[in-house]
Amino acid sequence: MIINWNTNTNRYNRNITNYFIKQTFHFNIKKYFLYYKMFSLCIPTIDRFESFLNKNIPKYLENELIDEIIISDENGSDINLLKHHYPNNSKLKLFKNDKILGPFLNKMKACSYAKNEWVALIDSDNYCDYKYFDVAKKYLKKNNDLKTNIILSPCFAKPNFNYECLKNVILRKQNIKEYNNKIQIFNTFINTGNYILNKNLIQNLNITNEPNDLIYNSSACDVKYMNTLFLEQFEDLEIHVVENMEYEHTVHDNSIYLQTYMKTWNTINTVDKRFTQISFASIFFH
Repeated sequence: MIINWNTNTNRYNRNITNYFIKQTFHFNIKKYFLYYKMFSLCIPTIDRFESFLNKNIPKYLENELIDEIIISDENGSDINLLKHHYPNNSKLKLFKNDKILGPFLNKMKACSYAKNEWVALIDSDNYCDYKYFDVAKKYLKKNNDLKTNIILSPCFAKPNFNYECLKNVILRKQNIKEYNNKIQIFNTFINTGNYILNKNLIQNLNITNEPNDLIYNSSACDVKYMNTLFLEQFEDLEIHVVENMEYEHTVHDNSIYLQTYMKTWNTINTVDKRFTQISFASIFFH
């Protein structure tokens, strides 16, 4: 069939119309993934199925705001049990490490598998309900002009660690010292994690020159270490403490923190000094 256009104008108008239809379609698709199925949930784990994952994974699978659940397992025990209990579930992405990496590297490994821009990096012994993700989603939607080097941090790690004194605060290199000095619980906050971060931070974090003993012995301060690296390497890093963004933080005898903090004081002190130096340097350069 031959279409006989009367003028070149008609052909031009048709092309323009098709262009805007395609642009609108792609915009709506982008909007859908940005506002509705936006989160990759990344869980580093080792031997936590019976005590935590078996209870929390079903709830995560039902959460429509979580697009994928990535489990990075140190020894394979947890993912074997997950495969048995939740066979052929496309939402679950299961990975076994070739060797024991430790909390810091295992968190980076888990995030590296994520396909989405926004990554919820959650410890395997903690739990974030639907509200946690919904509050984060609405915050991102309201602040849709945020840059890429962003962390959304909860204001309450229930029931023991209440950071509401920091709610709605945006932490930057320029004001870290102020809050570190005046907020008694700040050191706990900066080492708590269980936050949502832009994947750009993990993709561009450079640990090539970091000492191996620092990386592998940071299990009791891995979050503070990671935040220190972010602050050192990304001048525009922002940590947004989001009001009503809360999760369940379980303190238990088998926690890696309680098992290792007495053995790793040297590493903890090294990370503390580096974090303090960031705060001190910001006075002179900003």
